[in-house]
This record gives sequence, C-alpha cells and structure tokens, in this order.
Amino acid sequence: MQNLMIGKGKLSGKGVYANRDFAEGEVVMAYKLKELSQKDFDALPASEHKFTHSYWGKIYLYPPPARYVNHSADPNTRQDLKKMCDYATRLIKKGEMITTNATLEVETELKTFAAAYENNPIKDFKWLMGGYRNAEISYTTLAGLKRNLRLKRVKGNWTVLPK
Repeated sequence: MQNLMIGKGKLSGKGVYANRDFAEGEVVMAYKLKELSQKDFDALPASEHKFTHSYWGKIYLYPPPARYVNHSADPNTRQDLKKMCDYATRLIKKGEMITTNATLEVETELKTFAAAYENNPIKDFKWLMGGYRNAEISYTTLAGLKRNLRLKRVKGNWTVLPK
C-alpha cells in the first residue's frame, strides 16, 4: 500500500489517495475480494455491509484500501474484476484522491447477476431504472428469449421480484 494512502473521504469518512503519480493504464491497486456465504454476510456488522457487492450471484467483501475508493462521475480509475484491480484511466498525480464510477460498478453487478440467473451469458443488456437497492433490467438470453426483471437487493445480493 506504499503507493496509496488512506485519508479523508466520503466512505465511512475515508478515501484513498495516490502516494505517487500513476500513468494512464497503470494498475493503481490490486485487491482480493473475499467471497462471502449468506451466513458470512449475515454475521458481518451492519457497518461492513456497504463494503460488499455482488457479482455473478455471489457476495464479495472489498478489503482496505479498495473499499474506500470514492465515487466520481469523472473517475480516474476503472475496475477490472477479472484481474481484480483498478487501473488508471488518465494520469493521476501524487496526492490526488483515487475515484471510480460506482454507477458502472452497479451496472456490472446487474449484468453478472442476470448471467448467473440464466446460467449463461446474456446479450442486449439494458439497465432500465433503479440503483444500488432496486433495479429493473432487460436482456435477451442466448436462446433468444427477452426478459424483463425487477430486482431488489436483499441481504447483500439481488433477488428477482414477482411481476
């Protein structure tokens, strides 16, 4: 973490800052998400729930410092879940707060949930409305079926609501 430091921010009063310059495309932080069972999630203190996200129908806990990366509509990093890292989308100067677009993170949650729900990749994904707690999505299955789902985040993961 010598390249980064935790300082003041909006997530539990914390944020992540660059301790050196990062070039565009450079990995700013690597992290190892911890997969949680429902029992693990339920055992977490409520204050830790905001540091969890769900991908592919599974709940993951973000470790420090990744959990303190603040949202920005004009972020300086982008998440890569396959490589489990955030990389710089532009030059980041020493002392600058590390930010990401949390909206893209939620969209990734919704897309990966739909693929896990179908147990197959999907296409033509659209996030129709909602946000971190409730959402409505549409997509097409590989078999060509069009789906519209209303979702609610319940106990750390997305749940399909009845129509």
